[in-house]
Amino acid sequence: MTLDRRTTLQWFAAATTLSLAPWTPALGAVAKGAGTPPPFDVVDWPAQVVPLPATKGYGRDPDLTDPKVPWPLTLTPSQRAAIDLLGDMILPADAASPGAGKLGVGAFIDEWISAPYPRQQDDRTSVLAGLTWLDAQSRALHGAPFVNLSAARRSLLLDALTSAAPAPAMAKPVAFMDRLRNLFVLGFYSLPEGKADMGFIGDQVTEGPYPGPDAKALAHFDALMKELKLNGTAPA
Repeated sequence: MTLDRRTTLQWFAAATTLSLAPWTPALGAVAKGAGTPPPFDVVDWPAQVVPLPATKGYGRDPDLTDPKVPWPLTLTPSQRAAIDLLGDMILPADAASPGAGKLGVGAFIDEWISAPYPRQQDDRTSVLAGLTWLDAQSRALHGAPFVNLSAARRSLLLDALTSAAPAPAMAKPVAFMDRLRNLFVLGFYSLPEGKADMGFIGDQVTEGPYPGPDAKALAHFDALMKELKLNGTAPA
């Protein structure tokens, strides 16, 4: 699905308020040369990716009702096709919604990795290098890029990128796929279809007098105030 830039920029702005910390593979196992060996000879991880073009961010107060396009998008058509395929594999269609790829979450990822901010640029390096590696590994194994493989071969390759303790040669590919999976989850569950999938119903009318926040909410507020080094406690 192709979405307009206004939609993806609004999506980007909403997603930056959320937090999905990247998962790091079992570095202890990697450092010791242990880990699960892959079922194939691993091609080299790319030494570098195409640098980000000189561009500016959207400033401190973007007008999302009339957004300007502040940066060029990154993904080529073939890269976007691979991302969409991966989206439908990572979060496949079910009775509640289409897969993440068909819903257009790839457009969100393209927007995300194109933004000129440190967090997004770390993800850009990982995603672009990972897509390059995925095609190189697919060609080494089957003589074709990832998007041209059969569904069964794509699934086997994806399975090899799901490991809690990868072998050293697979540490970066596994970390790439895990971060890409996190970005798909971040994008998917920001959509109405994703919210419906997890049963989110939004604000609901409370009958009678407002009971106030419960003990769990108050404890969370107090912990957050302490973390921010702000004085005061939650009102009783």
